[in-house]
Amino acid sequence: MRKGTIDYSLLIVTLILVVFGLIMVLSSSYYMAQASADYAYDGLGLFKKQLLGAALGIAGMVFFMLLDYRKLMKARYFFLIASLVLLILVFVPGVGVELNGASRWVRFGSSYSIQPSEIAKFALIIFTSSTIYINRNRMNTFRYGIIPNLLVLAVICGLLLLQPNYSAIILMCLLVFVLMFVGGAKGWHLAALGGVGGVAGVVLMIAEPYRVQRLLSFSDPWQYATDGGFQVIQSLYGIGAGGIFGRGLGEGRQKYLWLPYGESDFIFSITTEELGLIGAIVLIALYIFLVYRGIKIAANSPDLFGTLLAAGITTVIGIQVVINIGVVTASVPATGVSLPFLSYGNWSLMILLCMIGILLSISRRSRRIRMKAGEQADANDDMSDMEEAY
Repeated sequence: MRKGTIDYSLLIVTLILVVFGLIMVLSSSYYMAQASADYAYDGLGLFKKQLLGAALGIAGMVFFMLLDYRKLMKARYFFLIASLVLLILVFVPGVGVELNGASRWVRFGSSYSIQPSEIAKFALIIFTSSTIYINRNRMNTFRYGIIPNLLVLAVICGLLLLQPNYSAIILMCLLVFVLMFVGGAKGWHLAALGGVGGVAGVVLMIAEPYRVQRLLSFSDPWQYATDGGFQVIQSLYGIGAGGIFGRGLGEGRQKYLWLPYGESDFIFSITTEELGLIGAIVLIALYIFLVYRGIKIAANSPDLFGTLLAAGITTVIGIQVVINIGVVTASVPATGVSLPFLSYGNWSLMILLCMIGILLSISRRSRRIRMKAGEQADANDDMSDMEEAY
């Protein structure tokens, strides 16, 4: 392999997921989009947006792959401030977009919108990784190991709570917790923080009636079959109907307005219905391999900053996969977490591909350093052989 080459296995599995995601968005959204005035009765409406997101995302992936990831540390405040501004803009009349009682989007042009929480995840990974790296020799203290990261997390989560976006809050908290653990924070500091966070999470969960309803629906969805349990039940019908080999690509029935958000949060159900258990296993295997490569890149990073970036990106992808599939299979309470690379959401797809670009940049530098070390070792061996011969 040539000096400084990237992790091609990670790149290939990512592109496979992107292409497969485009196919499934087309399959799951065509009928709904064709029947909806919101998409001008254009069956290809969502697919076109997702295709544009994939194209821009791949361009972003290439950009970050070629960029030295260490330069991201200097841009940490830019990403953080930009994400905070966007999180505030969702509450500005005429700019923010409200859907189903939640203000989570910012209008961009006449037909596009941005979900700031996706950008906030990206910014939080960069900022927290930078902060931990800067304080790497003082991470065993509460003042430097916990407080700086906790303050930024609190500001972001406070804005997310106002939207409200409880699922994003859970994801952000888990992300920062993992980064502090990898960065070397004290175990009892993290344990105390986890305990307080767990109590706060329970309080927030029971503070809103709709969250309590979700828990009740999760405990027995059939008791709430016409209300909170409807979506999960329809998801399970789709998964069960898929059997071993599925109905066939494009032949699913739940997407005919039976399963709400089948093109986004519940796309795994449509995938399993059409491709069966075999298709679901292959898809999960691709995710497992992607997470494995992310962990490998984090472990082989030439510096702590690269390790933290890779760990944060891998954590976000892994947690989203677990939670999404858990929701779709009625294994965890319903929450709005998308399935990486598959669920409809062009901004989510673009941010994910930029994250993969950072992983590729880290692997590229790691391999370059290993190659240089190997070349130096070979040169030393040759010199020793010459000295012995002489």
